Amino acid sequence: MEQNNTAGVIVLIPAYKPDERLISLTRELREQGLNVMLVDDGGQEAYAAIFEQCRELGARVAVHAVNLGKGRALKTGINAALLVWPELEGIVTADADGQHTPRDIVRLIDALREHPNALVLGSRQFTGEVPFKSRWGNRITRFVYALASGVHVGDTQTGLRALPRCALEEMMRIDGERYEYEMNVLLKLRDMKLTVFEVPIETIYIDDNAGSHFNPVRDAFRIYMVIFKYLFSSVTSFAVDYLLYWLCLGFFRLSPLVSYALARLVSSQVNYHLNKHTVFSGRGGRHSMVKYYVLAVAQGLLGAGLVQFLPQVLPISAAIIKIPVDLVLFAVSYFIQRDFVFDK
Repeated sequence: MEQNNTAGVIVLIPAYKPDERLISLTRELREQGLNVMLVDDGGQEAYAAIFEQCRELGARVAVHAVNLGKGRALKTGINAALLVWPELEGIVTADADGQHTPRDIVRLIDALREHPNALVLGSRQFTGEVPFKSRWGNRITRFVYALASGVHVGDTQTGLRALPRCALEEMMRIDGERYEYEMNVLLKLRDMKLTVFEVPIETIYIDDNAGSHFNPVRDAFRIYMVIFKYLFSSVTSFAVDYLLYWLCLGFFRLSPLVSYALARLVSSQVNYHLNKHTVFSGRGGRHSMVKYYVLAVAQGLLGAGLVQFLPQVLPISAAIIKIPVDLVLFAVSYFIQRDFVFDK
């Protein structure tokens, strides 16, 4: 029996080797009239009975023959939900380990209806006794995500999310098979033209979060590789730039100003293509190169002026002063590229 306040929004729960808590959660959600889609992520025969009991409660179940990871399970669930309920309003994703209460799930459904063009996050408050890896892992990821995207959210690792109908097809195309997928979704918000709306939820950790299959080393590495692409691009371009600058200055005996300009002309092409296609996933459209070179010229003139001027007032050579000058301009350039050059 479906209630009017929940019709059209389904709950998607990816589950790998779940216990009885999944049955309890499914029962409570069904009692509130919610449609439930489960994804058995390769639990095989040992866990088939749990999923069968959930089916008897009215849940739909999609099955992976082998474990493919949370990201793939979420995409499988989204695809299956669209096939079963083509007119759905959105999807709320929740974890199978009892950390998300039916009450909070319903609150996210209500928030999704109020903000149909937003990714709604159930944000934990991290108060009281919180496992070390959860508290500090979220703090670090929050900082890195804000640096990468310019968007500040309170909980980047929450699995309780409401996905709007308008973005479901695009979410199935986002890269990531395991825990990095949820970070990739956050990094693609601008591409999907979505805002973020956060709903405070209860913070529940059972047995010090022992039921989580999140590996803080392996999966954090996958997440942060998305961020480190920009650093790689910048370091590569910096190496090309500095090598050419040093050759022009030391071997060809050109002035610091001319050396700087020639080095920047070559390295900027390297940096543009790496940033556009590796860091910002081809964003920016056909005018991105024009905007990039407006930035590059302004940055180049400022950098060249500083390299020419600072050695006259500081006891530092022109070859050395370029390093701190470029480090400062590097940080400023990143934010401008993120928010202006490669932003749809």
